[in-house]
Amino acid sequence: MKQKIILGRYMEGDSWVHRLDPRAKTAAMPLFMVAVFLVDGYMGVLALLLFTAAVIRATRIPYRYFIRAMKPLMFLILFILVFHLLYDAGGGKLLDVGAFKVYTGGLEKGIVSASRMALFIMLAAVLTFTTQPEQLAQGLGSLLRPLTYIGVPTDRLVLMLGIALRFIPTIFEEAERLWKAQQSRGLDLSSRSLKEKARLIIALLVPVTTGAFRRAIGLADSMEARGYRLGAPRSRFRASVWKRADTLFVALFLLPVAAAALL
Repeated sequence: MKQKIILGRYMEGDSWVHRLDPRAKTAAMPLFMVAVFLVDGYMGVLALLLFTAAVIRATRIPYRYFIRAMKPLMFLILFILVFHLLYDAGGGKLLDVGAFKVYTGGLEKGIVSASRMALFIMLAAVLTFTTQPEQLAQGLGSLLRPLTYIGVPTDRLVLMLGIALRFIPTIFEEAERLWKAQQSRGLDLSSRSLKEKARLIIALLVPVTTGAFRRAIGLADSMEARGYRLGAPRSRFRASVWKRADTLFVALFLLPVAAAALL
């Protein structure tokens, strides 16, 4: 289980994407989201896929890890595609088998919508694979700091995000440990039906959730014992410094926005 779910994990590396300021990578994400929402045809999707492939190559992380990051959400991607195939009757008729009819408009919208989801996942993977959780939280906190002037508790939001990112691998490890414990007691899913498999996996969520709450209580006690106070002035071991490469990286994401608007 630990090896199957890798989305949200940090991967050691020394690429120029790894060395970027986390604020630059966080700021680039909204630009890419705008591009993804603007695209509405095959050419636009192809342009964004090529751009994403180039960014992934720059991280020096093998493509297979990004494909594995999409696997847990592959069902949702396929559902989006099938939904448009079944219920979108735009364009000319492409296939007619009994009650099942596929139109060119439905096929195009299905591929475009499914590709949008895949692009979101891949860029999110680029962000998390190349940025350590605490750096990501600090970068997001810096970007959200102006909201404190209108009363938004950004410190609490950043603290929650940082702890959540830190807990993701811990929770997966806890789930893997419990799963192996069940297998050592003779649990064999190969002979179970899909409904029984789902029931057993849902039952696994109870001890995993209990363990997560237990760790959260322990973390809160530890922070209080060390004198942590929410809203108190903070110092940082490593201060982020915005460089020219960070500006160029953010500017680079204007290209897919322009391409999506024109294609």
